[in-house]
Amino acid sequence: MLWNICKGLFVKVGITGVWSEVGAITTGLIVIALIDVLFCMFIGLVIRKFIVSKSDRLPQQEKAKSFVSVLLKFVFVFVLYQWLPECFVKLPNIVKVSSTVLAIFSIVFGAASISSAITWLQSVARERTGDKTFSSKTFAQVAKSVVWCTALIVIISILIGKSPTFVLSGLGALTAVLMLIFRDPILGLVAGIQAGQNDMVRVGDWITMPKYNADGNVIDIALTTIKVRNFDNTVTMIPSSCLLSDAFVNWRYMSTSKGRRIKRPVWISATTITELSEDQRKMLVSQGLLQEGDHPISNLAAFETWLRRDLAQDDNISKELTCMVRQTEAGDTGIPVEVYCFTKTRDWEEYEEIQTNLFDRILVTLPKFSLQVYQRTGDKIIKG
Repeated sequence: MLWNICKGLFVKVGITGVWSEVGAITTGLIVIALIDVLFCMFIGLVIRKFIVSKSDRLPQQEKAKSFVSVLLKFVFVFVLYQWLPECFVKLPNIVKVSSTVLAIFSIVFGAASISSAITWLQSVARERTGDKTFSSKTFAQVAKSVVWCTALIVIISILIGKSPTFVLSGLGALTAVLMLIFRDPILGLVAGIQAGQNDMVRVGDWITMPKYNADGNVIDIALTTIKVRNFDNTVTMIPSSCLLSDAFVNWRYMSTSKGRRIKRPVWISATTITELSEDQRKMLVSQGLLQEGDHPISNLAAFETWLRRDLAQDDNISKELTCMVRQTEAGDTGIPVEVYCFTKTRDWEEYEEIQTNLFDRILVTLPKFSLQVYQRTGDKIIKG
């Protein structure tokens, strides 16, 4: 129709024959190009004004602009695909080739625009939810994989001149090969879904996975890999499927609990343990290490009595959670007196400071009970 209108205009001004056909084609191309450009500019203006400008985050704006850019390319090519054959009605071979090429480009840019839109929406979802219960990036990657696989099937069907159903039936015979090729994405998807449902790991969690030398915070959960920034600032890549097949420690529950545990022994040299005399007891009472009602049988029992009271008076130690001093099985390194308690704070630096101060007090106070920490160098060397 467009070609006929353009040719009619040239015939009216007295141009006939081949020149009228050439003029009709040229005029039609110019008209289509102008309409296409103006249409894309209008759509771009509307989207930027009412959608992109609403994003208050710079990363979201960048992803939105990327989506708009790809979308406009799709619109431009799609309009050409719909109207360009009108300019070559007398040239069927050109119509066939141009239609095929433009159809393929339309599919490619269409898939790219959908993929870009998914990336944009994923960034918005991550910003609002923080990926607290699932990794939006995993589902975004799955969706984009489906989009591109569908686009590839449609392109193949166009090139061979068959329906997409025919292509899919041919791919059915290659199921085993496809399963092998997409093994990691499929396992990663399953792992991502189960991890999300069971709340196994989130972005920001501190996890430990000795098999992969991973000990740090999760910074990214993708379809096939989990990225962990270790505390030495190295980055470890862990296959997502390993969440289901291998053991790992997630420290998040510790960080969200009422306190952080201290479970650490002091190894007492057995040769320094003696029965506590009445004079020793009175001296310890005078120093404020024991109370009048305390009558421990040994200097070790007296030390444990003091340590329990010290923990009870420490404002940094939680009174709601378990707090005790106990002896565990003796070995060739002495008699272990273990401190088992919880700090009120969960902050790592504060926790380490509280633990250090506690054991500094223990080590300084031990000699007042005539006790020594066991050393492998030998008690005689220490005494000498």
